[in-house]
Amino acid sequence: RSPGCPVESLGDLLAAYSTLGIDTSDFLRNANAVEPHKHDAEYNLRLARIAELREHLFASMAHHRVDLLVYPLQRCLVAPISAGTQPHRNGIVASLTGFPAIDVPVGFSSSTAAAPLGVPIGMDMLGTPWSEQRLLNAALALENLLRLRQAPASTPPI
Repeated sequence: RSPGCPVESLGDLLAAYSTLGIDTSDFLRNANAVEPHKHDAEYNLRLARIAELREHLFASMAHHRVDLLVYPLQRCLVAPISAGTQPHRNGIVASLTGFPAIDVPVGFSSSTAAAPLGVPIGMDMLGTPWSEQRLLNAALALENLLRLRQAPASTPPI
């Protein structure tokens, strides 16, 4: 929390939005309704395992002198809108560890019945804490090298 910041919790933020007439998503309202289970053994075990993952990943990257890990953004190309979730996404690594990551476009899939125009394919680049500048530089260099970014077909010409 920053000194003088009027918002201390998600509940404060939701209250501020409602006074401004801004509709908040069901996701945020549901997240705010969850009570923390600080005394729940499974909850504490999960927190401990997340801390172990973070420490192990950081130590492994240091031991092997790895600046960035690169991996596919997702293992499943297209999830129908009706699915409600995006299965097999690898972005959870950055979420769990708190390490910085950036997604970079690396191509397009071939067409399928579910995606007749194909879909963009991305990869994650994950760095160690405070390596944001290295991540941005690497992502920019890769994008400049590959030149794969495409505007959607519905984008009017500039």
